[in-house]
Amino acid sequence: MLSTGHVIVCGLEHLGLRTIDELRMRDEEVVGIGPNDDAAERLAAAGVRLVVGDPRLSRVLSQADVETAGAIVLTGDDDLANLNAALAAVELNPRIRTVIRMFDQELGSHIPELLPDAVALSSSALAAPGFVSAAIDGESGTRFRLGGRQIMSRESADPARAPLSIPIARLRADRSVEILPDAPTTDPNLILIDIAATDADGVDPDPAPSPRPTGDGRRERTGPIASLRARVRSPEQRLLRFAAILVLLAVGSAVFFQVVAGLSPLDAVSYAITLLTGASLPADIEGAAANTALRVYAIFLSLVGAAIVAVVYAFITDALIRSRLLQTLGRRTVPGGIHDHVIVVGLGSIGYRVALAIAERGVPGVAVEVDDEGRFVSATRAAGIPVFIGDARHPQVLEELRLGMARAVVAATSDDLVNLSTALNARKLRPDLRVVVRLYDPDFAVRVQQGFGIRFTRSVSHLAAPAFAAAAVGSEVVATVPVGDRRVILFARFRVPSGSLLEGRPAASLGGTGVLRVLAVADPGSEEARWSFPPDEVMDAGEEVVVAATRAGLAELLHLAATPRDANHPTT
Repeated sequence: MLSTGHVIVCGLEHLGLRTIDELRMRDEEVVGIGPNDDAAERLAAAGVRLVVGDPRLSRVLSQADVETAGAIVLTGDDDLANLNAALAAVELNPRIRTVIRMFDQELGSHIPELLPDAVALSSSALAAPGFVSAAIDGESGTRFRLGGRQIMSRESADPARAPLSIPIARLRADRSVEILPDAPTTDPNLILIDIAATDADGVDPDPAPSPRPTGDGRRERTGPIASLRARVRSPEQRLLRFAAILVLLAVGSAVFFQVVAGLSPLDAVSYAITLLTGASLPADIEGAAANTALRVYAIFLSLVGAAIVAVVYAFITDALIRSRLLQTLGRRTVPGGIHDHVIVVGLGSIGYRVALAIAERGVPGVAVEVDDEGRFVSATRAAGIPVFIGDARHPQVLEELRLGMARAVVAATSDDLVNLSTALNARKLRPDLRVVVRLYDPDFAVRVQQGFGIRFTRSVSHLAAPAFAAAAVGSEVVATVPVGDRRVILFARFRVPSGSLLEGRPAASLGGTGVLRVLAVADPGSEEARWSFPPDEVMDAGEEVVVAATRAGLAELLHLAATPRDANHPTT
């Protein structure tokens, strides 16, 4: 273990409990602090002592032996309460390592300056890329920075776009996964990571959205035909088409008057517009109007003009009534002509992060929220993302969101039942639609995949907990990449402790186990990691090691880093 004492985990909800599981996998001694004893049975089975109380109180922290703890992890969903508890813990134990869950990343960036040994992590920021990549790219597409490089996962069927590609998983036909296989990068069943030399090395950071296979193998409806269908349904586009027809009719009528009645171009245009506005034939061309064809056309144009006036009034009335109703109901319209977009249902911390990340990828998105006074509604609109107020479980609302033209739906509310209902209703309206569902329990998520045929399910705690557990014991999980049904690959970096079993050990000797692979080594004080190194290069104390690993593989690595090297543990 890297910590010199036990780890205290505060907040025994989904993230806290999953973090405890991760720490116990690393054989860490854990004490949990929660507001009640609801999780007592689960904690007892895991060998975790429970303290009931508020972690902001010194007496509660003392009951958890904070004075001798090596780290404290605060996983509550209240930034202020987490910070308050962290300060209370540091008062009792100035040497304790604090890991704070904090949504406000700007404030979190200042935490290391305020506390001696602290890390601030956002569970929503850690988990959001998994939702975004599933919605836009399917099985692959997660992007992050690691060791000074731009990393992107992708399916190996795509052409190579980076100087270095490393296989991280092989997807079998039965949806089982082989982690970190030794295989050629041309295998179509592989998921690779592309490691770019720089941000401008030719790797396309945001490829244009293209039709993707959906859950049943069909293609999403995109392209010119889909775009035309979307425009046909748009009120704004209907108004533009009406105006275009009116202009063409005015020009054609002007030409007719000029040829038949011998009028000048200006007079011909003037008379055409007069008739189109519903007026009668001007008196100064009554003589010229002896031509029967001219009279018949003038009568026709007068009738058309009367109809045009009625249609214009109808458009104005519709716009006024629609605007007033939408204002009364708190609803906002979806932009006309939008297509190939992602619908994000639920503007909580996860939905907000996902909506922003989708916009950053250059993909159009629409957010849906039931409460117009929701915490992130104003911020989402300020970011230029349309927000629709309504319940996305209702088919009428889904149709108003232009579900038929959507690229994907991400159901990301805090209610599993709402998310599942939204996904099923969306699939009923459009069976080929890609849906991504947020579910708290990873085991339940797998059952949903198998029972309902929903390909992409994501658990925030499943994606974020490894980073919190790793931070508590001194390493940094930069990204978690979901592969298969319930597996994740962790990308982490940590410093080789002096006198540990890792010091003096060849970096390549840690690879090939199926649970761990050393990707790069960074010399002490260097920002740029070396992604190519000799197989016999040994790891020196103070070097940073960049790895891809399963949760068990990272636990094994941290165990080696925490074990002192002595006569009974010779260097390999």
